Amino acid sequence: MNQCIIVFFFIAFLYSFLGAQSKAEFNDEKITVLGVNLDYGYLLKHTPSLRQIDDAYPSAITLDWSKLLLTKRAWDFCNCFPRVGVDLAYWNWDNPDVLGRGFLAMGYVEPYFRTQKRTNIFFRMGLGGAYLTQPYDEQTNPLNESYSTNLSFALMVGLGINYRLTDSWNLRLAAKYNHTSNGGVSTPNKGLNFPSLSLGVNKSLEPVVYPNLRKNGKREPPKNKKRFTLAHFSGWSNAAVGEKDKFYVFGFMGKYSRWIGGRSALTVGTELIFDYSRREQIKLDVANTNFFQGAALVGHEFWLGKVTFSQELGIYYYNDYRINDDIYQRYGLTYNFNKHIFAGFSLKAHRHVADFIDIRVGYTF
Repeated sequence: MNQCIIVFFFIAFLYSFLGAQSKAEFNDEKITVLGVNLDYGYLLKHTPSLRQIDDAYPSAITLDWSKLLLTKRAWDFCNCFPRVGVDLAYWNWDNPDVLGRGFLAMGYVEPYFRTQKRTNIFFRMGLGGAYLTQPYDEQTNPLNESYSTNLSFALMVGLGINYRLTDSWNLRLAAKYNHTSNGGVSTPNKGLNFPSLSLGVNKSLEPVVYPNLRKNGKREPPKNKKRFTLAHFSGWSNAAVGEKDKFYVFGFMGKYSRWIGGRSALTVGTELIFDYSRREQIKLDVANTNFFQGAALVGHEFWLGKVTFSQELGIYYYNDYRINDDIYQRYGLTYNFNKHIFAGFSLKAHRHVADFIDIRVGYTF
């Protein structure tokens, strides 16, 4: 269910990027870019049942095709120039007997910032599908609890640096978080979660000349330099408790954001979390504690037109049943339909262990 809703928001972002409105100061070019990337990562053992297999360091080679959108509508949408494309990757999970290998195909959106500089910053969000070669089998492959079907969903988010060697050639370095899951179609389905570093080279089929933003499309300070938002979120926990490996999670968030310059804002807030995997664990442990959690949030947001990308640290001020760290991270992406209503999703993690992905809707005052 989570994957289907994320697909909906991804398509909405993609549609907004691809539209074009011609104006004299923008050529409205869509330049083809080809690339190849090498990845090296670490496979997370995010549940106890996965810790019986050896450490794995997956690696990949990826072929990339995209269009760089030098359009007025793209600039109005995110104050950036995005690449929109597809990539095909071959992954070696470094444990062929248990985990096999993977072939991943993804569509992605990759906004670029600081485009007048030789060194650019980019953010990438991708989703698609995966073909995995060695699914769980009770008799022949009982150790693979990461996936039990050949076909899975694939999600990826990343941040990187792009260095322009020439107007056509680029070197890039990125840090990514990758995830595959069959969406609960079949169990076991712990998923493959693997952060990775990616080194690549890109070649545009024609020279890239970015619009001069000192004259055209100059970014002005936002009209509202502060925001107060309330949101409800729902998702499914990745925890495995007893015989179950999927539990409902919901909660509420309140946050204050203050613009500090450029595209950046600082944030402070709070959230209440009701994770039913914790309630199940309390029952199994016969503990007389409360499963709900309260936490304070501090962080940073990128205000990219209608899109907001957030990074936050959470610190529990109420955590009656302590089975994890007192500090966690949140990474979120939301789309503002108008000045009040927004929707999106967020990943909650304790250090390198993904906790859950939630879908959220909210209101900005």
